[in-house]
Amino acid sequence: MNLRLNANAIVTNSAGKILFVKLKKGPFAGGLCIPGGGINPGELCEEAIKREVFEETRVKLEDKITPIGFCELMHTGVQDHRVVLLMHSTSDAEPEETEEGHAVWLSYGEAEKSIIPFAHEAIKMWRAGKGYFRLIGDETGITKKWA
Repeated sequence: MNLRLNANAIVTNSAGKILFVKLKKGPFAGGLCIPGGGINPGELCEEAIKREVFEETRVKLEDKITPIGFCELMHTGVQDHRVVLLMHSTSDAEPEETEEGHAVWLSYGEAEKSIIPFAHEAIKMWRAGKGYFRLIGDETGITKKWA
């Protein structure tokens, strides 16, 4: 089983909207996710989240990045186990489309029906002030190996 450490961010703007990426590839292509991805060896989670948010949205995070919790995603059927550090930051920068997906500011209500399970649970956790959740097996929504 593969184990990967990720960092993802809930980025909000001054209008209260959340930065989402409409994914172009992978098991959740077409779904909305919060930006983030793998932490490289020797990279601090804050550095990773700045890099990942920029790579996926072209938004530079300059404000304070605050840890809000973590989650575990595990699906033995596809031999994947992820531990995700969840962060929060703010920005009013205009996102751009990248090879990962089309980035856009949306309210939770505008996005709710298209949010992938992980991002949905992360936003719920953040809103409730909780620090942890996990999705196991079919709860993850994963149907094939993550890239």
